[in-house]
Amino acid sequence: MFDKNATSISQQIEILKNRGLTFKDEAFAAHQLANISYYRLGEYWYVMQDDKVNHTFKPNSKFEEVIALYNFDRELRFLLFDVIERIEISLRTKLIYHLSHEFNPWWFQNFELFEDSKALVKTLSSLEEELERTKETTIKNHN
Repeated sequence: MFDKNATSISQQIEILKNRGLTFKDEAFAAHQLANISYYRLGEYWYVMQDDKVNHTFKPNSKFEEVIALYNFDRELRFLLFDVIERIEISLRTKLIYHLSHEFNPWWFQNFELFEDSKALVKTLSSLEEELERTKETTIKNHN
């Protein structure tokens, strides 16, 4: 049974202070905790804890460094996803171009090109459902 009660943001700050985390600006901390959950930030202050069972912090652990680490991770994720998206789009474009010229523009419906015909039927069915469900004007006009 889960027996923890909900805590206010000011209570969360007090808990963290009692465990050894320092705050330069508690208003800043309250704003951050109001917009980034306590438990999400916990993933970032975990490395600052001296005792993982009692959740006490190492000396000189600062809330502002937790936020800096969170922001670094967030920005890194944005950069990586941007690169991954570009690679994915480029790879799909090259694959479609090659297969469309090697076979024909309807290669994706050619059962002879695929080993698992059941999987192809399932994929084509999912594609059809997505086309019916879409609200994208460009796709509706093309379809």
